[in-house]
Amino acid sequence: MFRRPHWTRAARSLVSAGAAAVLVATALAATGSGAQAASGGFGAGAPSPADKIRPELTKQLEGKAESDFWIRFKSRADLSQASKNKDWNKRGAEVVAALKKTAEDSQAKVKAELNGTGAKFQSFWATNAIRVSGGSLGLAQKMAAHSEVEALYAPVAYEIPKTTKGDAEKAVNALEWGIANINADDVWSQYGVTGEGITIANIDTGVQFDHPALVGSYRGNNGDGTFDHNYNWFNAAGTCANAPCDGDGHGTHTMGTMAGSDGGANQIGVAPGVKWIAANGCCPSDAALINSGQWMLEPTDLNGQNGDVTKRPNIVNNSWGTILPSNDPFMEDVTLAWTASGIFGVFSNGNSGPSCQSSGSPGSLESNYSAGAYDINNNIASFSARGPGQNGGIKPNISAPGVNVRSSVPGNGYASISGTSMAAPHLAGAIALLWSAAPGMVGDVDATRGLLDDSAVDTNDSQCGGTADDNNVWGEGRLDALALLGSAPIGDTGTVTGTVTDAGTGA
Repeated sequence: MFRRPHWTRAARSLVSAGAAAVLVATALAATGSGAQAASGGFGAGAPSPADKIRPELTKQLEGKAESDFWIRFKSRADLSQASKNKDWNKRGAEVVAALKKTAEDSQAKVKAELNGTGAKFQSFWATNAIRVSGGSLGLAQKMAAHSEVEALYAPVAYEIPKTTKGDAEKAVNALEWGIANINADDVWSQYGVTGEGITIANIDTGVQFDHPALVGSYRGNNGDGTFDHNYNWFNAAGTCANAPCDGDGHGTHTMGTMAGSDGGANQIGVAPGVKWIAANGCCPSDAALINSGQWMLEPTDLNGQNGDVTKRPNIVNNSWGTILPSNDPFMEDVTLAWTASGIFGVFSNGNSGPSCQSSGSPGSLESNYSAGAYDINNNIASFSARGPGQNGGIKPNISAPGVNVRSSVPGNGYASISGTSMAAPHLAGAIALLWSAAPGMVGDVDATRGLLDDSAVDTNDSQCGGTADDNNVWGEGRLDALALLGSAPIGDTGTVTGTVTDAGTGA
């Protein structure tokens, strides 16, 4: 099935390709395509209710009295017009309004029936879906009988990314090797930008917000010794209700690579001038991940109320995924909505290499942009997952530093870790530098992907298919932030209106 002809750069700049895979999925991934719309009704050629229940869910429900499951609806919001809006705030509002209206209209009958049965469920609008808790096979069959229902899926369980500790470092590196390798420091000096005006986020294990390398760039820092965590922190995991925290360390590390600097010797971040926000959706459940992705479209206060699209981030880093390729549609729906809203979603491509076809989901999906990992000597990491990805597309899309990457960890410390989890934030930081220097490109995800593709340093490796220009080991090649900005329309501010400075907070 992975035999589609290689795309040209121009074609792939119009069709976003995916990334991710650092988490281990402990449940079977769904086999349907999120981009494929099911036919309506139960007429000739339409699926029967039984056919709508995915085989892995049927097996799961037959093996126990009750189980959680997802209900996905056929209707998709038309986001095409909203995505053309050049006003950042209005664009975000139009996307959210369309998504909510579609979900409200199409889910009404099913929600009424679920309420009548006393079932516990959660409704989502970023993906037009409902997640049922503790439902029976009989209930699933009743839900499948609704003509507006496309399919029912089993949940996918995730674990925290399996990264590798790097070599111990006794001495501080004034400038981390990854920053120098992608020429981010040259961008700082030649263009005078370090990410100012851009808001970055991660969906991860959380962040130690008051870490010396991160507290200055946290958007919730009022600058007077006080903090406001409303709209800047989403407690998807239910572990840190009042302020960002990180019980694992992974999220603090990835955020450090994007935004970290202690103002002294610890220059660990590619774009230390950005502002950052975060959600700890990785990874108590797939619902926590979807919830986090939905929150990014319309951040709320700490009580989950008073959503405000003007406070959404520009870039979201996702250093997580499944270990096996999957076409599970729910996060794909979310990332397509991000793109329509002007948010660039960055994904790690996974740590399941060196075998081919090891890119997991959602990084392996065409809708997402993923990063592979290489070391200080520009050698691809053995663990870096390879393509092809969904429908035979090239994966990863690009590669970045991901071996022995030194960054922040909880407890005000620093550590070196290896993984494509570490490569993705280098990519996210480079995009922040680009958008800071060329504010007219803010929100133009397709054009940004095209510039990333064309400015990457070609690296030939045909072991998993592809060409010297673009292959399933390196993608387009090694990330080069200086070349990226060199190919950008610097100084052109005419394509976006509204407040760009500290994007997401404008009026």
